[in-house]
Amino acid sequence: MADVVLLSTADWDHPLWTNKQHQALSLAGLGHRVLYIDSLGVRAPRRDRSDSRRIWRRLRRGLRGPRQVSANLWVVSPLVIPGQTRGFWGSLNRWSLALSLLVADWLLDFRRPLLWTFNPQTRCYLSLKKFHSTIYHCVDRIQAQPGMPMTAIETAEVDLCGAANAIFTTSPELQRSLSPRNAGTHYLGNVADATHFAQALNPSLATPSDCPKRLFGRPLLMFIGAIDAYKLHLHLLEVLATRHPHWTFCLIGPVGEADPTTDVSALARLSNVHLLGPRPYRDLPAYLSQADVALLPLQLNDYTRNMYPMKFFEYLAAGCSVVATEIPSLRDQADVAVLCPPEIDAFESAIERVLSGNSPQQSRRLERASGHTYRRRTQAMLELLGQHGLLPDEPLPPQAPPYHQLRAKCRLSWLWGQWTLLIVRSFERLGAKGWAERWLRRVLKAHPSNIVLLGGLTQRLLQAGDYVEGCRLIERIWLEDGEAELMHQLLFRRGSRPGSRIDQLDMFNALAASAVLPFRYTGYCRVVLTYRAIDAKDEVALRQGVEGLSDLVHQLQQDPDTYRCLKPNRENRAKLLISAQLTRLRALMALNDTRGLEQAALNLMDSVQRYDPFAIDRKTAVRMTRNILRSLTVAAVMAWHAKDAERYDRVISEVSRLRDACFHERFEPIIHSTQEDHRAFADALLTFLSNARWPKDAPDQRPDLEQLVDPVLLVYFPDLRRQRAEKARSFLRSLDPTAES
Repeated sequence: MADVVLLSTADWDHPLWTNKQHQALSLAGLGHRVLYIDSLGVRAPRRDRSDSRRIWRRLRRGLRGPRQVSANLWVVSPLVIPGQTRGFWGSLNRWSLALSLLVADWLLDFRRPLLWTFNPQTRCYLSLKKFHSTIYHCVDRIQAQPGMPMTAIETAEVDLCGAANAIFTTSPELQRSLSPRNAGTHYLGNVADATHFAQALNPSLATPSDCPKRLFGRPLLMFIGAIDAYKLHLHLLEVLATRHPHWTFCLIGPVGEADPTTDVSALARLSNVHLLGPRPYRDLPAYLSQADVALLPLQLNDYTRNMYPMKFFEYLAAGCSVVATEIPSLRDQADVAVLCPPEIDAFESAIERVLSGNSPQQSRRLERASGHTYRRRTQAMLELLGQHGLLPDEPLPPQAPPYHQLRAKCRLSWLWGQWTLLIVRSFERLGAKGWAERWLRRVLKAHPSNIVLLGGLTQRLLQAGDYVEGCRLIERIWLEDGEAELMHQLLFRRGSRPGSRIDQLDMFNALAASAVLPFRYTGYCRVVLTYRAIDAKDEVALRQGVEGLSDLVHQLQQDPDTYRCLKPNRENRAKLLISAQLTRLRALMALNDTRGLEQAALNLMDSVQRYDPFAIDRKTAVRMTRNILRSLTVAAVMAWHAKDAERYDRVISEVSRLRDACFHERFEPIIHSTQEDHRAFADALLTFLSNARWPKDAPDQRPDLEQLVDPVLLVYFPDLRRQRAEKARSFLRSLDPTAES
């Protein structure tokens, strides 16, 4: 089970519940621990009574810690100034939010939390690196609401979409606009709390005292939700109520909360229109039980075209006949509701049709509602996140939260560990290394979970060449802390590796065999192990490395989630796969194993053809570009060796596809921030390989190996080092000893 920090755009106790509150409850109901963060305020506050009351309420609650509102669910109300994301006030807001999260984490002990955000300005308040993964749940086009800073929100949303690990949208239009920005964008429409609203079908449910009565056969038409002029067609309702005084209209919800220009005075003057204001969520089924028709008279504008009204399925779950504006998200619901354009005559005709009994059957409406519940949608969302590798590994070890380390560093154990290591280093400088290690072990025996002491002893064991026990201690660190920074340094920082190349072979061999460390660590251990074997020119270790990498490649290729992994960089399974494949090819090149290279090249082609750079994390796709192209270069060389012009052309086709992807607008925001020029590399490689093509029906026209020297050099080196051309020629001659240079 995961810990989730849910950043909302609505306060928990708002009278009109939306996706945010229901999503939090749904996650908590599935066993996940949820910290719900009340709205930070997207717009600047207005000088009206509503905003004033909200500010004072926030001040009172902001001075308290997280309050538990349900099983596995807590709410925190940070003290922030609404709508301020820049300058001094923006910095103050970020500090205040960080402090609230610090206090909440201290009390709740959240572990590797996911960030589930509804706020497009999330990056203005939080560092996403502090969370296990980030999910942006886009339910509305917030920037289209009146009074919103449209440009600022639009810019922030583009930034968030590029940085988030996955995006969920609730309407086809939102999906269409956001999917180009993130490979993990999924459309899951709005849903409702079907169980709650199904209470309307209970014949014993008491009728609210203020609900208009259906007297003398007068039909009751009802709307429940926020009454705002920017989305609700108030003029249409006014005309209908005037034309049909025998129809009773009941509107339940706050007036002008999001749009202060909303004017309902014309409606209020009509005797057959009842504006009841907001009513408790628990009472809404009782009101809907009295409705003959449930209305959804929306305008058509930029906001409503991108929305999927939650109340639609609430109406269906209550058994109501529904007449609604035909917005894009509802077009596939025409079999359970009467949909029409936002025109007076069209709505009038639709309502009359329903009142005459000509509407979809109630059983069909209830069946549709039962399939659109929060629990089902949340389960589908979590399944997708699991496929993308974005959920914490199970079982979840007692991990320290990555989004702040202050708690750990303030612990007495941390201070005690640092003080102990200081004493140990002092004795080591005096030449008493043996005594220092024995004393360190004695202290660690008394404090077996001290991460600082475990790390200190591990480093000394690795320096001494005791890799078996060192590996065992690294496993303990992982189980105790959920992070293994020492492991990360050994893998990706060459200067931190102890001993010679030969010694490192033993160390990484022990680490790669671990059954405790996570897959990404053991996988990269095999990669680094093989590279060390290449450097050491150890044939036995090379053969072992190739065998281990072959098993790793097979395991990754068998997992369909590898090709849709949205984890970043070195946690990404697709990147691990291509690293393993390239390293295997390099090892086989060092062994001059032509047969092995042929098989590995064919396997690579099958893998690359399944690879879609638009289906994985954007930054990772950019970073792994060069390694994929290098691997394809080896595949091209093996096609040349086999005199297979058709296969050679297929390789060039894949190189061209990946080259074109480099220039796609999706990667434009980050392509220039990388240290390597992937576009220039792709262009150069495509040119080199294309120049070496030959006709399929003329194998004798195959170019000599000199045409392939430059691309092979790019396999060995980060740039074109023609002074080392003999290294490339030597490899090419090993494939075809009879070829002339």
